[in-house]
Amino acid sequence: MLKIKTILTTLAAIILLLPINQLSVRANLTSSENSTPTKQITNTEQPKNIYQQAKAELPEDFYALYRIMERIARANKLDEKPWRIIIVPKYNINAFATNVNLIATYDGILDQLAGDASAIACIVGHEMAHHTERHIALTPVEKAALIKKIEQEAKQKALIKRQNAQAQATVMSIGGSVARIFGGRTGRVGGVVLGNASRQRSKAAQEKIDEIVAQKKEELEQTLAEDSRQREFEADEVGYLYSAKAGFEAEGCLRAMKVLGQTPSAEFDTTHPAVPKRIEALKDLMVKFPATSLAEEGKALISETKPLTYDLSKDGVSLRVNSSRGGSSVDDVERLFDRYSNSQGD
Repeated sequence: MLKIKTILTTLAAIILLLPINQLSVRANLTSSENSTPTKQITNTEQPKNIYQQAKAELPEDFYALYRIMERIARANKLDEKPWRIIIVPKYNINAFATNVNLIATYDGILDQLAGDASAIACIVGHEMAHHTERHIALTPVEKAALIKKIEQEAKQKALIKRQNAQAQATVMSIGGSVARIFGGRTGRVGGVVLGNASRQRSKAAQEKIDEIVAQKKEELEQTLAEDSRQREFEADEVGYLYSAKAGFEAEGCLRAMKVLGQTPSAEFDTTHPAVPKRIEALKDLMVKFPATSLAEEGKALISETKPLTYDLSKDGVSLRVNSSRGGSSVDDVERLFDRYSNSQGD
């Protein structure tokens, strides 16, 4: 039976070939034999043992992300459902949230933030915030459907003008025919003039439709971009609160932002606020909500909870950080009934 480390390391090369929207649905990437995770440590064991096994069993980056996510979840009451982690083996300075509680980080950002757990924690907290605040962006399919709907509405508004133009073209065409029959040469000239005018009106109506559709598309893009920028500010704020409550250094968020600001495309990204503005907003937030006070609040919550276990997710690709209920329904059934049955002789 392969260990989780072997499985995750092997899958990394496969993930590189997958489209982003398929990363979490590849349940057939491993055979049933190879995808069987190693024996899970239960929450009844000491935290030290759980973390020791994770360090021995997981690839280094997955271990770091597991420890960061596990602590953030417990410090912020986000441990009622499982989370998932995936690492995309591509040197991009980026991370994203997608699907159901899935957070993906690229090799590039992990490499650039190597040795800075607090900066990585701020990135993880930011992406977790996208999930908790329901910020998940439109998929390409959803966006295409929305654009199609806008096109249909725009065409419907312009249809009356086009129909009127067509009606006029029909009347003028009939008038031209009558003129040719009864008006001789003069009638024929008048008919041609009227016919040309009607065709021009019909063409103008179609151009108006195209103009309205183009305008609506542009308005949609601007609205989506503005909405995306606002959501990034919100995720920055919530992500800072999450990571600070978990005890990570507040300045880690600033260091992470500086790395993001160094990417060549950062200044041209219309879906994200300018990095200097994000840094300024974070600094204001740190004054308003001091990290030391947040850490005390999170420490109290962590002391009331038990370490979260982990498994290979059933999607066959991601690492699942289990909820506070654990990762095995069998264990939960036995917890609920076996002790009672044994004590009653049932």
